[in-house]
Amino acid sequence: MELLHVIIKSGPSPRPLAWSLEISPSEEGDEWHMVRAFGDREHCKRLWDLRPERRRRKARGAKRTSRSDKPTCSTQFASPRPLENGEMHVGIGEGVAARRVRVSLRAAHAGPARQQYYTVRELTLAARCLCHGHADHCNVDSEGAQCVCSHGACGTHCERCCAGGVWRPSVSCDMLAEPTATDCSCGQRGNCSYDDTGAILCVNCTDNRAGPLCDRCLAGFYSVLPDGPCVPCECDPEGSDVGQEECKCHPGYRGAQCDACVDPEAAFPDCVNEVTTPACKCDPRGIVDPTRICDEVCNCKANVIGERCDTCAPGHYGLSDALVAGCRPCYCSHVADNCGADREPGRDMVLPLGDAWLISDLDAKETYEPSVDEQGKPFLITYEIEGWENYYWLTNTFNGEQLSAYGGEIRATIFWGVARGDTGGSPTMGPDVILVSADGTRLTYSNSSHEEPGRLEIAATLTEGGWRSELGDAAARSDLLDVLSDVHALMIRAHFHNDQDEVRLEGVEVRGAAGGVRERCACPPGYAGAHCELCAWTHARLRRAPGSRPAFECVPCPCNGHAGCRTVDGPCGQCQHNTTGLHCERCLPGHYGNPVQGACKPCACPLYLPSNNFSPNCALASAEGDDFVCTQCPDGYTGDHCELCDVGYWGSPTTPGGACRACECGGAPCRADTGRCLVCPPHTEGARCDQCQEGYWFGGAEEQCVPCACGRGALSAACDVRTGRCACAPGWKGRACDECAHMHGDVAAGCPSCRCGLAALSAVCESRTGECECASGAAPPHCDTCLPAHYALSETGCLEDSELACYVNLVTLRKLAPVIGACFLFTQRFNKRLHTCCVRRRPPAHFPLMQQHIPTGKEAT
Repeated sequence: MELLHVIIKSGPSPRPLAWSLEISPSEEGDEWHMVRAFGDREHCKRLWDLRPERRRRKARGAKRTSRSDKPTCSTQFASPRPLENGEMHVGIGEGVAARRVRVSLRAAHAGPARQQYYTVRELTLAARCLCHGHADHCNVDSEGAQCVCSHGACGTHCERCCAGGVWRPSVSCDMLAEPTATDCSCGQRGNCSYDDTGAILCVNCTDNRAGPLCDRCLAGFYSVLPDGPCVPCECDPEGSDVGQEECKCHPGYRGAQCDACVDPEAAFPDCVNEVTTPACKCDPRGIVDPTRICDEVCNCKANVIGERCDTCAPGHYGLSDALVAGCRPCYCSHVADNCGADREPGRDMVLPLGDAWLISDLDAKETYEPSVDEQGKPFLITYEIEGWENYYWLTNTFNGEQLSAYGGEIRATIFWGVARGDTGGSPTMGPDVILVSADGTRLTYSNSSHEEPGRLEIAATLTEGGWRSELGDAAARSDLLDVLSDVHALMIRAHFHNDQDEVRLEGVEVRGAAGGVRERCACPPGYAGAHCELCAWTHARLRRAPGSRPAFECVPCPCNGHAGCRTVDGPCGQCQHNTTGLHCERCLPGHYGNPVQGACKPCACPLYLPSNNFSPNCALASAEGDDFVCTQCPDGYTGDHCELCDVGYWGSPTTPGGACRACECGGAPCRADTGRCLVCPPHTEGARCDQCQEGYWFGGAEEQCVPCACGRGALSAACDVRTGRCACAPGWKGRACDECAHMHGDVAAGCPSCRCGLAALSAVCESRTGECECASGAAPPHCDTCLPAHYALSETGCLEDSELACYVNLVTLRKLAPVIGACFLFTQRFNKRLHTCCVRRRPPAHFPLMQQHIPTGKEAT
């Protein structure tokens, strides 16, 4: 036989590190030759003194050498992965003659002693008769194989031409050989072509591939698997040079897709501003004296740095000529010191009137509910709170976190009046606006007087400089922002004169800041918001002791960073990032990873496409690294990622829309790429082993080919391959032509036509024996004679008469025959002579002639 292909499938262990395939040409196996060896570089050299095989391009027209001619050592299966169910496919080229095959396992992969083992779950050998391409089939028995030669070839293995002369394998003895085409290694990556030297070139590359062998991805694409499709990198073209697998960002850009700016003050995609050189060196916004912009050495403001005084010092932002220090310090809720200017302007806010306002004393300890006019504006008559020295409008509608109001302005419209004729009073002094924080801190704005009654506009800018503490000290920027981070109440002055008799609140609004005034911070992990005033969704807010800075702390939720929570010890919300569990500690089905340390990624078994994701679950291959193993590959799939077809299946699971299909070879193996059968079961033939050989048909269990077994009535030994029906000769019927047809009988005689006589009840005879069904008194098998002691054959049968008992000789019988009709003849020995008798005890009256001529006993003698 000629060995063509060997498939070795491992069980629950890695593939062996070093092993060899050996053959023996003798039945006894006393002489072994190594065909191929496999291992790493060290074992190839140490065990077999061979260099690892390297693949070289083969020039067109070069003579193909069988791999069995010279032993080689390959590193193809040197990797320990897959960890289990690995396969090793070894093609023997044109084949090698062998009577016995041996697989020698020499070394396992390195590891603990208890883990150094290997398993063989299945061994498949594909072989054919050694007929040198001159036979379609061969006959195999205990003595060996005999090729049924064609093409004018003869010999046990068709190894010579019958007429002598030149003989070549696979070439008819009557014609010359045609050159064979070189195998193509492009696979499904492209179509094969050749350069001027005959080397293989792959053209029309598929799936965004490129290169002479279609083995690289185009720019802007990458591939997860070696032969997998190339998918887009999705890098932003504004911020990157499109690369492979990882986006390479331009200077000033950041992010996985290079879609964000390094500078927090810059707005994507304009992350890098064009640098211009002014006529003079110094930036007027950042120097102490803006008139000295042409000095050789620039004198920078307190919070400005740089040779040109054009950069805010670390921890500051918003370079401006209106600021004495040049830049504002970062606030960031006291948890960060890296910020930039927020270019977005603030939003205006109109506060409601009516019942939303109360009258309060200066300390907000005593309140009074004012009246509301028909227009919804609150008003107060002074006598209603007689005895109060100072009072204010107070509302809680401007409360909570109001950091976004920084840089804006509180504007209030008030109408107040005095009693007519009262001129002895005097204006009162006091702050126009008071901000009260949740911890009781109070900041006041302006300590002025208003002498003229009537309509009054009060404005308070929400920036540092105009606000003071209760002790009269100027409030710093952080002091103002601390109050705005948690506002309890807003108080607006309502008492302006000692003779005041009424006051009405016309309207209150908070106008938004201009762009560039507010900050936008780079918050530490766990914090969020423009001022880091919020906790990230995976953290819970834990308030610290009053007066502490920062006033709160963001503590991680016990959800491994995959869900939010209301309190530190509370339950987790809905898990994200493909996780599940009480603490989001497990991956969802169809995902893998370590949720405690990172996210869960979707399984690609072998592709992410639903049509090519064949395993519903996967898991990390080891505690280290990101390699994963698909754990539920369906029947027909194998490999770490279900990327291979199992033994008995074929297809391309790594191609979108591809799948593994069962080999249609009657249980025999097939080529994994084409499905073509390697070896057909007995009595089958064809590329899919789906045809029965001549003389067989699909009649066995599981549609196996069984002999036609045509009977003696068949025209040939062949039958219909689907029904098994033989072609019958005339007079025969049945699937095997082993029964007589209608109006035919007697199988032993060849099913002649029925010959039923006059006394037959029917013209149809019994099909097996040919006998006819006779009327009463008629004799079988053909009903054309009467039974003994019967006479007068007719369509109704024969008559029976027991009275006639005479003996006549042959001469008398011939004379009486015309008169009495046919008699039943029998032989009887009488006086040692043979007589023929017609027996009747009393001659009937209608046979007088018989009575006259019946001889006596003596006469008969």
